[in-house]
Amino acid sequence: MKTKQIKLIAIVATSLASTALFTGCATSGYQQADKTGAGIAQFREEIAKTKLAVDDTVTALGQVAVTANTNPRNAFKQFSKSLANLESTSAKAKRRGEDMKAQGQAYFADWEKQLAQLKNQDIKNLAVQQKAKLQTTFDSIRNVAAPLKAQFDPWLSDLQDLQKYLSTDLSISGVDAAKGMFAKTQTEGLEVQKSMDALVAELNTVAAALTPANVPPPAKK
Repeated sequence: MKTKQIKLIAIVATSLASTALFTGCATSGYQQADKTGAGIAQFREEIAKTKLAVDDTVTALGQVAVTANTNPRNAFKQFSKSLANLESTSAKAKRRGEDMKAQGQAYFADWEKQLAQLKNQDIKNLAVQQKAKLQTTFDSIRNVAAPLKAQFDPWLSDLQDLQKYLSTDLSISGVDAAKGMFAKTQTEGLEVQKSMDALVAELNTVAAALTPANVPPPAKK
């Protein structure tokens, strides 16, 4: 490591120590990052639950078509139940996403306040660059989540319309007439799940970049 880099690290450490002594808030930044990371984890968990609910709903809808010639009543009840669960889980995922966004905004706002207190210009430049880098990383979540929402909302609306249609007409001809829509929603459901996988992958990347490492110590022999 170059001498200049070593000196710069020492300056950073001294600056942080001084902040801890005189302001008592040196840990607030990474603690807020941890809160943001926890929010990302909660959002990720709700996305995973919603993905399972998508699968359950698509499967239940398929059973309505399979049993149309015998007795589709039970299959329709299960489809309606699965759809209600999908509506609930997706709404919760949306709330978690909004919470995560608010936590991220608080984190970067706190960082901005800390920047104003830095006196060493070299350290301030480093902090500004790192904040911009991580801000861009955090904002990348929106680049994946927005297309997923644009895909998911009309797809869910189609399922809701199908549920209303079938609640009125569960006859053999009624179900048969809707089989084209069955196939469309099932195909689109698979695409929605792929988009959810992409969002989960992005959330993992952002969480790793944003929060301090938390590797457990090796087990004692």
